[in-house]
Amino acid sequence: MKGYNVLFPMGFHYTGTPIITMADDVAKGEKEVIDIFKNIYEIPPEDIPKLSDPLFMANYFKEDIKKAMKELGLSIDWRREFTTIDPEFSSFIVWQFNKLQQQGYIVKDTHPVGWCPVHHLPVGMHDTKGDVEPDIGEYVLIYFESEKGILPVATLRPETIFGVVAVWVNPKVTYAITEIDGKRMIVTERAAFKLSFQIDNVKVLDKISGSDLIKLTAINPITGQSVLVLPGEFVDPDMATGVVMSVPAHAPFDYYYLKKVSPNTQIIPVIKVEGYGEFPAAEVVEKEKPKNDADLKKLTELVYRTEYNKGKMRDDVLLRAKPEYREELKGIVGLPVPEARKIITDFIINHGLGRKILEIMNRPVYCRCGNEVVVKILKDQWFLDYGNPEWKAKAKRLLSMMRIVPEEARKDFEYALDWLQKRACARTRGLGTPLPWDKKWIIESLSDSTIYMAYYTIAHKIKKYNLHASQLTFEFWDYVMLGKGNVEEVSKATNIPVEVLQDLRNEFTYWYPLDMRHSGSDLIPNHLSFFIYNHAAIFPENLWPKGIAVNGLVLYEGKKMSKSLRNIIPLRKAIRIYSPDVIRITLAATADMGSETNFTETVAKSVTDNLKKFYDMITTIKGLDSKEFGVPEKWMLSRLYSTIKEVTPMMDEMRFREALNEILFGLSSDINDYVEMTKAEGRNPNAEVLKEVLETWSKLISPFAPHIAEEVWNSLGHNTFVSLEEWPKFDESKVDIKTEVAHEYHKLIIDDVKAILNVYKGTPKLVKIYVADKSKMQLLIDALNVINSGGNMKTFISSHKPKNSEEAKELQKIFQYAQGLGDEMKKIASYGFDEEELVKEGLSYIKYKLGLEVKAERFTDEIKKKYNKDALPLRPAIIIE
Repeated sequence: MKGYNVLFPMGFHYTGTPIITMADDVAKGEKEVIDIFKNIYEIPPEDIPKLSDPLFMANYFKEDIKKAMKELGLSIDWRREFTTIDPEFSSFIVWQFNKLQQQGYIVKDTHPVGWCPVHHLPVGMHDTKGDVEPDIGEYVLIYFESEKGILPVATLRPETIFGVVAVWVNPKVTYAITEIDGKRMIVTERAAFKLSFQIDNVKVLDKISGSDLIKLTAINPITGQSVLVLPGEFVDPDMATGVVMSVPAHAPFDYYYLKKVSPNTQIIPVIKVEGYGEFPAAEVVEKEKPKNDADLKKLTELVYRTEYNKGKMRDDVLLRAKPEYREELKGIVGLPVPEARKIITDFIINHGLGRKILEIMNRPVYCRCGNEVVVKILKDQWFLDYGNPEWKAKAKRLLSMMRIVPEEARKDFEYALDWLQKRACARTRGLGTPLPWDKKWIIESLSDSTIYMAYYTIAHKIKKYNLHASQLTFEFWDYVMLGKGNVEEVSKATNIPVEVLQDLRNEFTYWYPLDMRHSGSDLIPNHLSFFIYNHAAIFPENLWPKGIAVNGLVLYEGKKMSKSLRNIIPLRKAIRIYSPDVIRITLAATADMGSETNFTETVAKSVTDNLKKFYDMITTIKGLDSKEFGVPEKWMLSRLYSTIKEVTPMMDEMRFREALNEILFGLSSDINDYVEMTKAEGRNPNAEVLKEVLETWSKLISPFAPHIAEEVWNSLGHNTFVSLEEWPKFDESKVDIKTEVAHEYHKLIIDDVKAILNVYKGTPKLVKIYVADKSKMQLLIDALNVINSGGNMKTFISSHKPKNSEEAKELQKIFQYAQGLGDEMKKIASYGFDEEELVKEGLSYIKYKLGLEVKAERFTDEIKKKYNKDALPLRPAIIIE
């Protein structure tokens, strides 16, 4: 509607493991999955067994959501539709990977990944239940010797090793005596299993119960002190090694449980923090009195964060180290915690007193197949090297040139680009494109979906010219996408006519670079960052994407839609219940870009009512014959064109919630006011004015509610499509701000009278409005000018040279009143109205709205004495009789 050609394409992403897993569940007869398909998605019972074929399932849901998109009224160019397993698209992906490999951005390496221990696959966000990206972090293991073997305590805070008073194990858990790195170590059974994915040759030699371990003592390798092994049922056997060191001075869990298990143990402080005493953990526990582990977790986060940001190593910390270590460790005294942590970690590893292990920090994360994800150190695996400094610099440059909506999301992108390192780009299971140089691998779902937007530009032409995947060679893609190569030679090599190749190249350069990529906020750390990286790697700067718009999730009645809550509403079902336009508006009107949007029955009903009101106006217009053009008409058209002026930049900036608020709710309210203004004059609204309003409204609402917009437009006598009409232009000559402001003032008066009537005890018959003298209005304007220019009360009073204290008090009162005025009142004051005339102009409307007789007069000293009331400019004295 702004005069641009717009491409809105749609394809279907079949790649990856989710479809395979879901099809497996159907084949196994998983009751929950079958129940959801039957009762939520309303799939006919005879079709459900067929869903055990992954391709049937993918095609079934593709067709279903395609119907939903059409029913929702999305203006998609379906000629360009494709799936990510089409051979033609696969040739594009093979070309993309070839380009990345040529630049050294794909490497074979050893690297940690989230891993499904059952299907032996790398697991990313799209492969997990709930779409959770596994967050891999590092623990330091410190080897505490005991008579049964090493107890490898796992910690995120190795700098607190000097304050260890005990070792915790879970007495209700079975531990494994294992051989790890050639050493005899005691970890939980689950830990032994998990560690086998990141350490070679982990052997389980024997088992021992946690309750037997608490009879042992253990030696702190840094201090040489012997400490007790204590029972702690709070120890999570699935986290790290299931063996934890106890530092009660700095860990709320340790202090809380040590008081119960071994209350006489002496506490050892390690870190000093301004604002806390010697033992920060003890201090917060005694003060906050936690009732459960959830409370303790919050306190732990508080203490850890505070000590990390503000803590320094105590001066006496070195005295606790073994004498032979003191010289090497002396530099840690007084150091901030982050620096001390690095020195201690390096010391422990260099002296063979411990090692690092990896863990899923946001565990438990579950693979779609239902198994908990572990960390695996992958060897000889193919990775996209997002840590490559040259590539990272290009990606950051691209981000700096992009428009990000909302702008606040930019910092999340900056963090993601910084944080990204190597990313496994292939799987051994799932649908997708084989890795061209190692075909036992399938390119994974977030690696083949990074520049597919470029494919949309020519997808329809590949179909039109009936081009075969075998013709779409590297030379073909180099020419079409990058303009490289001699077109005659490419034509000869591919058997594609020169004019066809040129047509494809022209189509691509016409549409690229893409202006805006819309996606979800949850994809910033992966898909959207990969989108930036891969465009930066493959295309020249003039073809880099120009923007990303980020959307939040959809909530239903305030809750996330989930299978467990049984509150999933498939889109086609929602369309049947609410209608497409109501769904579109309710989703767009309840949140800003980037925020979660909450679909509720209440909002849907309000949207429905407002749409119906506009639709019903068509009938109203047909029954009107008034052609009178007075103040109400001037006001209505002014509001219409003011709305156009307000909402156009909102639309440009994708502030859709604000724009809709004005288009649907604001204009609806304005029309109500207009109709009441004409009724107050004892006449009908002007049919031509209402028609102009309705025609303009149908254009403004068209992007949001295309079906009703077309219906209204057609009912007004047009045989064109409103969606192809020009977006309404702002016409300044139609705007009369003074009339708008006057009406706002009349509404404020009505509100003030109603507020008094709410507490009035008698039966009201007459309302008297006494307005302040004209001179007072001028004083108010003067006071506002003084305030706007940075002056104060003294400036204002001295400029008016009061003759006596009475006048000075009056000026003081006006100035204080001016200071407290809201923006709306300041706007009204700026016009310097004769207030008495202003009230009298609106009397018929005020009377109509109040249903009472109303008189307006100038305020005098007699009135002041009679009623003991005062009148200020724009705040008349109101008397009810």
